[in-house]
Amino acid sequence: MRRRDQEITDKEALEAILNQAEICRIGLSDRDMPYVIPVNFGYKDGAIYVHSSRQGRKMEIIQRNPNVCFEVEVDVETVPGEIPCKWTVKFKSVIGFGKASIVEDPDEKRHALNVIMEHYSGIFDNTYEPKPFDLAAVIKIQIESMTGKRSKK
Repeated sequence: MRRRDQEITDKEALEAILNQAEICRIGLSDRDMPYVIPVNFGYKDGAIYVHSSRQGRKMEIIQRNPNVCFEVEVDVETVPGEIPCKWTVKFKSVIGFGKASIVEDPDEKRHALNVIMEHYSGIFDNTYEPKPFDLAAVIKIQIESMTGKRSKK
């Protein structure tokens, strides 16, 4: 990272940003082209879980290439300046890398969906109707590395 004075390396601080973020953007490599998608997610124990349809470009890419980049940000605020070049943005962000896989085991899938639901509702133990549960796919991104950045205050 170029701006070491803005770097966040503390694991608890990184996890706090992940737990506060509303949207996660995942970056995939579709042969020789990048593909970035905003997704709903949950984070727990070094993994990001994403709810998905079983079909689509995202699933096809992950099956060919499981390497993933992800990004989240929180506390974003544009700060006007006296002149255009003096405007800035306040933020905290996390960028990381990992391997994506499709969760097949029903117990792990239920756990992953609970992690996602807890992220948005605060409730971990959810009941899922059989048909939607069976139709849903879950992607697990096992985080290999991540770093954070915060704007100067």
